Amino acid sequence: MRKNFAILPILAASLMSYAAMAQDEAAQAPEGAAPAPAAGPEAAPAPTAAPAGYPDEYALRPLVVASGMFQGTLPIVFNLSTSNMLKPVWIPLDLRWGKTNQLEFFVNHSTPGGSVTSGSGICLGGTSRNCDEVYNNINLGAQYSFLNASGLELAGLLAAQFRELSPDMRFAVDVGVGMKYVAAPVSVKLTPQLGIGLNKRSSLANKEELAVPLQIAFQAVPRVAVFLDSGISGKISDFGDSYAVPIGIGGSYLAMHGLDVGLEFMLQVLAKATTFTGGAANARMLTLFASWRE
Repeated sequence: MRKNFAILPILAASLMSYAAMAQDEAAQAPEGAAPAPAAGPEAAPAPTAAPAGYPDEYALRPLVVASGMFQGTLPIVFNLSTSNMLKPVWIPLDLRWGKTNQLEFFVNHSTPGGSVTSGSGICLGGTSRNCDEVYNNINLGAQYSFLNASGLELAGLLAAQFRELSPDMRFAVDVGVGMKYVAAPVSVKLTPQLGIGLNKRSSLANKEELAVPLQIAFQAVPRVAVFLDSGISGKISDFGDSYAVPIGIGGSYLAMHGLDVGLEFMLQVLAKATTFTGGAANARMLTLFASWRE
């Protein structure tokens, strides 16, 4: 805002100089000369540009949002699994705010690695659709980008995870490192994370969990990107018996500056440990999302 006000005196001085020059030219013009044509209408203002260092192109964006930027992502996830079609449907809302170009704070509802397990966030449908609670988890955290040069970015991540709010609260801390390499129009993002349960440790559900999500994105045209999500995750105490490897493919469309819409179809256990039953194609989900930045 101060920069905008600083420009006003310069603009005013320019206009005054231009007016003085116009008056001199008018005084020098011979009598009977035709008046100069009136200036045409002002050109339409250029569209608002993305903040410096934060492009509109999905695949080329840094790991953290720009300074002063707010981003809200509203995903709607549909369970398409065998025998549980639309049981449930859930909304794992994600909110981010940039304190600086290097530091962002976030509130989300994912598990370590950014996956969205069944019922995360707001769960729709009640117990008849596998929702034990309408709202039963939340994560509060921050991400700090400490290196961004030659297309490579590295960031540290720390989050407090309330994996379950009721009937018994299960609390954990998530630590990780974000890595992203951009060689336009392609980017590769890898985010190894470790979730450490701090209470109710007798339950396997709140023991240490390792997740290494991977995303490869391709910016097909300025407004359209396609991406592939995969990785591996599991409980450290019995990783060989609990790991899962998902595979998902999706796309993002820049509807307007600051607004993305998109979708992703995912097989949650393309490769799996022996504790998972059923075929790889049985656990499926479809995500529709909209993401707004300002």
